[in-house]
Amino acid sequence: MLVTGGYHSGKSSVVKFLSGGRSIHIDKHETTVALDYGRVDIEGLRVHLFGTPGMKHFRVLREILSKGADGVLFVIDSADSRRDEEAKAVRREVDEFLPDTTRVYLANKQDVEGARPPEVIKQVFDIPDDVPVIGTSTVTGLNLSLALRTLLAKLIEKVAPLLNVLSKYDGKAGGISQFADTMKFNLASTRKVFNWLELRGYVEVDWRAGVFWLAPPIKSILERSDEILKSS
Repeated sequence: MLVTGGYHSGKSSVVKFLSGGRSIHIDKHETTVALDYGRVDIEGLRVHLFGTPGMKHFRVLREILSKGADGVLFVIDSADSRRDEEAKAVRREVDEFLPDTTRVYLANKQDVEGARPPEVIKQVFDIPDDVPVIGTSTVTGLNLSLALRTLLAKLIEKVAPLLNVLSKYDGKAGGISQFADTMKFNLASTRKVFNWLELRGYVEVDWRAGVFWLAPPIKSILERSDEILKSS
């Protein structure tokens, strides 16, 4: 997951909180100059969090860190409208680097007096109605876990049709070929899908035997998808 947004919006603190304080920060004078990294386990899934620097001249680093991201937590400083244009510039980069990637927006710093509520941030940034904007605080921890779980739920909803087809052939002899036939995938497309799934820990694959197994957390989530939205 990419954690990005404007300068001093709270990205590093989001990564630190979500990873239980066990995050890595490459910074100078308390400003991220390379990346933040943390990881968290949710419902048995390991989630990797990559935070970007927010200053304008770090565009190249933001582009590098965007590669391969499945989802975006976009952090906005809801207490300081003077930073809106910086945040909008970073969002235009996200539109360019990750045009179809699922997002959740964080209206951060809700603990600060005068902070704008999520509905105002949605209007100011012209965020579509179907994209969540969640009020958060890295000081109190308000809704940070909810924001990540909401993003995960949206991602799982997006890939659920594929996972549901996979579940039909889970552990079956020739399951890979049966899946490919059902999806009308050629060999290259089939390998691409399974490589993507393996990289994320969704499946284990034995290509020689033509068998794959869905990871237990994926099976569990498919059976009770609403559980992922429960606060930790």
